[in-house]
This record gives sequence, C-alpha cells and structure tokens, in this order.
Amino acid sequence: MVFNLFSGRLDAVSVGSWGAGTIELDEDEAYLEGESLKIETTGFYEGGRLDLNEPIPAASLLADPDGGYLRIVVKTHEPVPERPERPEFPHEMDPEMYPEDFPMDPDMDPRHRRPREGPPMDPYMDEMPPEYMEDEYYMDMPGMYEPGIAAPPAPPREIEQLRVVLITEEGAVDSGSIQILMYPEVVDDWKQIVIPMSAFRGPVDISDSEIVQIALFGDTDEKFYLGELALGYEEQPLIADAGENLTVQAGEEVTFEAAPQPENVSASYTWDFDHLDGIQEEGYGRETTWAFETPGHYLVTLTVSDPDGRKVDRTDQIHVMVVE
Repeated sequence: MVFNLFSGRLDAVSVGSWGAGTIELDEDEAYLEGESLKIETTGFYEGGRLDLNEPIPAASLLADPDGGYLRIVVKTHEPVPERPERPEFPHEMDPEMYPEDFPMDPDMDPRHRRPREGPPMDPYMDEMPPEYMEDEYYMDMPGMYEPGIAAPPAPPREIEQLRVVLITEEGAVDSGSIQILMYPEVVDDWKQIVIPMSAFRGPVDISDSEIVQIALFGDTDEKFYLGELALGYEEQPLIADAGENLTVQAGEEVTFEAAPQPENVSASYTWDFDHLDGIQEEGYGRETTWAFETPGHYLVTLTVSDPDGRKVDRTDQIHVMVVE
C-alpha cells in the first residue's frame, strides 16, 4: 500500500509556508523530468509544508511501525561562495588620461605607468620581490598586505540534516534529525530517504487520527529540493541491521555482517565505510571485510535493497573508532 503524495505535480497536495520558510514548484531543478518543490528553510522550525487533499488514516501505516514508512527524494543546494571584491587601488589608471594607444616605455610599470626602481619583477613569481616591501608606493595600497585579502571567503554551510513532522488532528509527531549523507544517491545528486514510522516521536498517540499535513525543514539557512514524497506500508519490510559499534586497529581487516532477512525474502547489501570520501559503494554482500588504514572516527552505512524493486530500501549506520 503506497500513498504517492508528490511526484512532479501538485495533484494530491497543496503547499504552504511554515514560519519564515517558503515552498514552491521549481522547473529548473527537475527530478526524472518532473518539477520539484524548492523549500527555503532557515532552520529546524521554519520551512515548507504539504497539505493533503485527502487525509490518510495513521492506523493504515502503524499496524507494524517498522512496516510503515515515509519516503522522500531530495537534493540539497550547494552554496557557491561569492568572489571577494577587488581592493580599490589609488593608483589605478584613468582610461581618459591613458588611452589604449598611449606610448609605453618598457621601463614603466605596465599596471600603474610608474617607473620602477630596483630589480624587475618576475611575472612568474607569486609575490613581489622583498625590495618592494618597504616601498611606500606599494604600502599605501589599501589591503595590499592584509592577511587573506585575496582568499575567497569560506563557502556557506550546506544543509546536512533534515527534519520531517507529520501533523494530525490530534497533534504532531517528529522524525528528529535525519543525516542526509547516510542515504544512497539515486540519480544526479538526488538522494532517497526512507524513514520508518517507528522513528517518529511525539507527545500524542496518532494511531486513531488522520495525517493532514507534512512539514519539512533543514538545519541551516538554505534551500533544498523535493522530488518525490510518499507514505506507505509493507507487510514484511526489509531488515537493515549493521551490528554494534566497533573499535578496531588501523590496518586490521574487519568483518562486517548484516542481520539476515526473513525466510524467503531476498535482498542485496551495499556498504559504505567512510561517509566523507564520496564513495557510497565499497563493500557488497551480507558479510564483507574492510581495513581502515588511518586512525579516526568513521560512520559505516549499510543499505539493504530489494533486487526486484518491490520494497523500499532500508539503511542502518554504525560508528567505528580506528586506533593506532
């Protein structure tokens, strides 16, 4: 049983803001040739919401809280740092005073039309010769030697975590923070996130009420895109259990073993041993081995999939501390 609420068109839902956040259709960031929803968020309490045209009974998703799920496909926006403004030099050439055909003396400074004193500047040098460091002409250029004046600013922070709230007539339940990095990429930076209903918490029991709204938020002042959203239930969901947290020695070969599936349920297993290296598939099979060469803290992600595509993917994550 699946309730497809959004997949490129606003047929089953309408949209509205939550707090200072916004949400709107965006044709520039298409997902599978359909429009996406651009959600502007300023933090975990301001974002966008979807109002369901037909409320969904929560009981239909909660017969087994691990069988019920919310599935979203999202893409985060990677902010681009702005180029720093060029310092204004007092000796910048006046184009009216020095037209393009102005005769140039080879001994004149090609930037400022001023005679140089001292050794010529090597065009391949990264810095001015030290003889110029005491030259009052160069020292009066504002910002010329201020540390980091030419360095680009640090890029704005990208959204790393999401929060989803299910709103019912009786109250709301909350997914808590969702780490985007732990979920698999499906196509072109779009990631599929499956949240079991058992992950939603709240002060009220929603089992006898209906879901009327779904709100989505990010953890920083940025935007993200929603390509698909669905609520569903599976009688026999896949099991993703990567085991316990580990402490291992650097260079030591470690065996990872996932929990088995129920009888007659087939599944494929993919392991990601370092969530920061950008490689999402580093091991395969219910049992696999890996050696961590560098000491540190690692997040290992297990993704369990249905080879026939009839069940949604399930994920689990464990912490591995690697010591000398």
